[in-house]
Amino acid sequence: MKKILFSILFVLGSVSGFSQSYETQFAKPLNKVLDGISELFNVRLKYDIDTVGKVVTYADFRIRSYSVEESLNNVLSLFDYKFTKQDDKTYKLKPYEYMRRTPEDGTKLLAYLNSMYQDTVSWNARKACLKKEVRELLKIDEALAKRVKAQPILSKIRKYNGYSVQNFAQETLPGLYVCGSIYTPLSKGKHALILCPNGHWGGGRYNTDEQTRFGTLARMDAVCVSYDLFGWGESEYQVTMTAHRSSEAHIIQIMNGLTILDYMMTRKDIDPKRVAANGGSGGGSQVVLLSLLDDRFTAACPTVNLSSHFDGGCPCESGMPIQLACGGTCNAELMATFAPKPLCVISDGKDWTASVPTLEYPYLQRIYGFYGAKNQVSNFHLPNEGHTFGENKRKGVYQFFIPVFKLDSTKLDESKVTIEPEVAMHSFGVKGEKMPANAIRDFKEVEKYFDIKANRQINSDLELEKRAHSFVDSLKLNDTEKENRVYAVIRTHMKAVRDWHNEHPYTTIPKGINPRTGEVLTDVYRDVIACSAKPKSVHENLMNGLRKDLTEAQVEKILDLYTIGKFHFTLKGFKAIVPNMTEKEEAYVVDQLRLAREEAVDYKTMKGEISAIFEIYKDKCEKYFNDNGRNWHQMYKEYVNKLKAEKAAKKETETEKK
Repeated sequence: MKKILFSILFVLGSVSGFSQSYETQFAKPLNKVLDGISELFNVRLKYDIDTVGKVVTYADFRIRSYSVEESLNNVLSLFDYKFTKQDDKTYKLKPYEYMRRTPEDGTKLLAYLNSMYQDTVSWNARKACLKKEVRELLKIDEALAKRVKAQPILSKIRKYNGYSVQNFAQETLPGLYVCGSIYTPLSKGKHALILCPNGHWGGGRYNTDEQTRFGTLARMDAVCVSYDLFGWGESEYQVTMTAHRSSEAHIIQIMNGLTILDYMMTRKDIDPKRVAANGGSGGGSQVVLLSLLDDRFTAACPTVNLSSHFDGGCPCESGMPIQLACGGTCNAELMATFAPKPLCVISDGKDWTASVPTLEYPYLQRIYGFYGAKNQVSNFHLPNEGHTFGENKRKGVYQFFIPVFKLDSTKLDESKVTIEPEVAMHSFGVKGEKMPANAIRDFKEVEKYFDIKANRQINSDLELEKRAHSFVDSLKLNDTEKENRVYAVIRTHMKAVRDWHNEHPYTTIPKGINPRTGEVLTDVYRDVIACSAKPKSVHENLMNGLRKDLTEAQVEKILDLYTIGKFHFTLKGFKAIVPNMTEKEEAYVVDQLRLAREEAVDYKTMKGEISAIFEIYKDKCEKYFNDNGRNWHQMYKEYVNKLKAEKAAKKETETEKK
């Protein structure tokens, strides 16, 4: 420990570095490679990724002159990035998204799932597994067990043409409220009930499209219950919109829906044989889960949502790992568990539901066919429309529910609906100023009701496993047993490094003083000191395990992936700074950087700890040059001046062209 601390203190007093490097025939900065692809294929690249400091090894050899998409894939896959084609001349570059795949992936998945069941017996066994494991993975029963038993706070009733509106605020967890509005027919008797979870629409449940749908269905004899997303609408005043993009939102929104259903089923004007869920976009994701988790639903209509290759882009839809149920599933299969009850899937041609008529709908028909109920599932497809809940989508909703729930089609007239101002639909005032005294005012107060550490651990484990698999896949070993062994070695090492890092934070190391500079140790270097104390076996097991099955070149590739190419990037920097580097000098630098790379794999963060390890060995290299007749400070100064001159010349040239 003392030796490590001394090394770090020494580095702090003399660290220098370099931020740029010249290109070589083998490696180039990622941004330069992407610029080249854009120019070669005459396409526009839109960036939602970070290219700073990232280097593509064997860059020129990854370009396929006959295919922009193969070229992009060869380059971006190194960094777990992907692209989506927006039009013939535009590609958007994005981080890997675990919840979003391609229609081709959906085709393969549904073919695989279809092979698992051939009749009602085998399907029912799969269905039982899905219902059980989704509940467990969502942790919904734990949340439901923590609810308070409280009657909703109800506002005065506002009467309109053929229907009324009443606001409600339902306390779910202690101090946590979900707010919404109940649209009720003015006619007497038993009415159908339609829960309408909100989607990610502008204006939320208060916008014109949403209010029009609720009011029209109410006029036709269905009670519609509209309610806020967690962290949206009035919920935003309790936890802010930031809380919406959390794993907990995934659980809370479904808990809210089931709690509202519990209350509504106590009302004497509700027909328990006519209970449905209808929502669009993110609201459609909730329809899938609500109908799977509660058998009281007798009809369902997910709108511009259902897909076999997209789980929902918000953590409120995909934050919990429900898609891993029973070995792997998707929303199309989860929705299929609703068979043989009436189901209508509304889709369009300009979002991920474009594949529904040819992919998801035939799949659903097959499952419904097991029950002899193909006529109970339908697809209302609008090929020329996009991701909205506009007039034509609403027509699809009405056309489904009129026969299924025997609604009064003579009352179908959207012009009769009154669009209320948002404030009229609030339970607790303009900005939540009328909330009860016990109301939660911070998301941290909600987190205490959940095992946040366990939830974060699930997601961390999934990311760790994905990363380990990507390392092994890059080797193309074509040997399943060997791949499994290497994967196990890497996964075990990654988990050990992560767990040690998390259990030994930098705060366990005192704020030591560098005796040479008088400066306090930075948090990054305190992190390095804390993590350097991990057992030697963590590193030894990794290296011995890799070398048991891999060549030395393959081992080096794995180490490069761990450190995201920092070895090659740093080596290029030295070559750029040191003029006429000799073979002996280069050999020394290479040896030091190999040591840095191997040591750095045992540290967790690229931006902090791993970079700090490389700084230690870079300093040794700089000292080596100084001790052997070179002046590092002068070489670096000349390098920087050269870069400045080149930049100035380039700017002058561009000015002259203008």
